[in-house]
Amino acid sequence: MRLCVWTVAVVLLSGCVSAPEVRLVPEGISQEEMSMQHPPIRVDNVPWWSSFDDDVLDALISQGLGGNPSRQIALARLAQAETELNVAKASRWPWLQARGNREVFEFRGRDPDTRTDIGALETGWDAGLWGKRRLAIEQAEQFQQQRWFEQQAIVLALSASIADVYYQIVERRTQGSLLAAQTSVSRDLERLIEARFRLGQAPANELYQQREQTALLEQLELVNTTRRGTLERSLDVLLGERPDANPRVMRTQVPTAPTQRETGAVEDLVRHRADIRAGYARLQQVAAEVGLRFAERLPALQVTASLTSLTSKALSSEWVGYGLDLAAPIFTGGRLKGLEQRARQVLEEGRQRYFALWLEALNEVSSLQWQYQQQQRVIGALSARRDFAQQALETARDRYIRGDQNYLDVLTALRGLQDADRSLVFERRQLVTLWIQVTESVGQPMCGAIASCTANWQL
Repeated sequence: MRLCVWTVAVVLLSGCVSAPEVRLVPEGISQEEMSMQHPPIRVDNVPWWSSFDDDVLDALISQGLGGNPSRQIALARLAQAETELNVAKASRWPWLQARGNREVFEFRGRDPDTRTDIGALETGWDAGLWGKRRLAIEQAEQFQQQRWFEQQAIVLALSASIADVYYQIVERRTQGSLLAAQTSVSRDLERLIEARFRLGQAPANELYQQREQTALLEQLELVNTTRRGTLERSLDVLLGERPDANPRVMRTQVPTAPTQRETGAVEDLVRHRADIRAGYARLQQVAAEVGLRFAERLPALQVTASLTSLTSKALSSEWVGYGLDLAAPIFTGGRLKGLEQRARQVLEEGRQRYFALWLEALNEVSSLQWQYQQQQRVIGALSARRDFAQQALETARDRYIRGDQNYLDVLTALRGLQDADRSLVFERRQLVTLWIQVTESVGQPMCGAIASCTANWQL
């Protein structure tokens, strides 16, 4: 009967203390309707970069995720957290250890020596009163969650960096082709102006200005080649390879940015970010630490038992011992209370850091979305400019065919069209970069074929 009473008491006392409540959406950010219900988290089974439908990009990101040291470090840190969780869960079970000892005493006389063998089998179990064990396991679980979401954030950041550098290289190759064509047109213009100058039909400053334009384009070609080589080496590093001069990207056409998939309030989108979820897991660890510090001020109970065997020349015996070890802190000079107070202060600091993380994320998402919309308007204006340049070139060609205009005006109109094409390529790549940054800032969950991934994103 006493054993039953003790068992019921231990079970009841093992869950009395709980961690302070923390919320995924901090107060001051959440809207009233969000506090009532959380929208479901959508988990994608396909990677975000599949929207570009680019096999080369798919292969590069796959190689980067497998070879980049940052991803491998994140996986190693996740493995350490999982091991710590297993260690914390092991505290739920009793411990068992065996000890053996032989002592030899030598005397001068009739009986020259005495041997004594002692063997003991000991076991013990910490009752974990007040929920201390549960809080420790919860703390380890949240630490494992933090590492898991950090690994997800690195996957997203790394894939976004590879895609961004990849399309910058594509833009540089496209710009190189356009610059080569523009330099050729500039040299033709230079020859025509020089011929007119020799006939006295063009001033010398016009010839020198055209030569300056040709030299500028040649300089731009050199700068473009240098930057492309630098980007190629950066891509090698992102892939986890030694940087070299061998090009990996041969594409020469910047794609159209995919349609934005993210909809809804900014707060709903930010909730999906891996860094926000990692920060929330950190905050829950700090809250669990407050509960642990409070539980340390309460009595602790440990159950012990032992089986000991003693064997010597004179006698041989065995005995069993068991007991309950109840320890209650009576006076610690305020140390335990101070530790609890410090844990609460750390929790308050954690709440403010988490609030700041949310504010930064909200600003990032809203700013990038606004920039993306503005960039779409810029491309619309540039497309209209290119249409006008195309019309000017066609008009100049028609007038040249009719004999109303010389070929110099045709080349000048062609140069204007090439300038518009170069600007449009740059701005289209900027739009692609902004699309990648918006996708990264929103941080949509991506699981693929991992069965346990979806459960990690659920609250």
